[in-house]
Amino acid sequence: MIVSVQESLHTSLDKIGMGVELREAGSALIKVNLASPAEPGQPRTDLRLLADVIQYVSQNGAHCAIAEGANGFLRQNIDNVGLGELVEEHDVAILDLDLEEFDCVTVDDEKHYLPKCLKDYPVRVGVPSTSKRPGMIFSNNVKLFVGAVPRHMYQLGEQTTWRPRVHIDLHKSVANIYRAIMMYAPFRYFVNGGNTMIEGQGEFNLCDTFVGTDGLELDCHMLLQLGVERPEYIKRLLGG
Repeated sequence: MIVSVQESLHTSLDKIGMGVELREAGSALIKVNLASPAEPGQPRTDLRLLADVIQYVSQNGAHCAIAEGANGFLRQNIDNVGLGELVEEHDVAILDLDLEEFDCVTVDDEKHYLPKCLKDYPVRVGVPSTSKRPGMIFSNNVKLFVGAVPRHMYQLGEQTTWRPRVHIDLHKSVANIYRAIMMYAPFRYFVNGGNTMIEGQGEFNLCDTFVGTDGLELDCHMLLQLGVERPEYIKRLLGG
């Protein structure tokens, strides 16, 4: 299900059932793209959208957590982008997924390592940034979860600040991490909009914001909206 935000984000999230689930469940985890603050040509989760989602969770009586693998710097990143006061106001938990305990899940002969804390929050929301940077693959809802796996488990030899093992067969691993997440701790809500970077189009704010209940479906919708070809990992997930 995909809804274009016409009135307010809160109204649209109500339409896809998130408010009801929040009031029943009492807690929500928001997976963001904030491994580091945004830089020119490298957008991160739109801060206005993230703030709006945090406020929505709070207004529905649920406890909220922000999650991202940031190599131990997630709290610092949140402060650096100006969200520190909002996080304090709403008593938001900060979960740096690179530091959390994990379980191993095998998908399509690949072992992937998923933070156990994902299961602690019954409502799970993805708020990525949408981008197709030069020389990089399309990144939105599906690829968001590459930032959920602990980077120290994806090294090859000398330690780095990224996840080189994912890049051995990049599209296969991106697809399998998404499959693993959806098996282990499924995300049912996604919010797409705000700051965007598309190769050949530059950086801009999306005219429309969309919310949905299926990350793969919403990725396909956004690719069509932006005129970007489907990457191989999307085709894999669609069975093509």
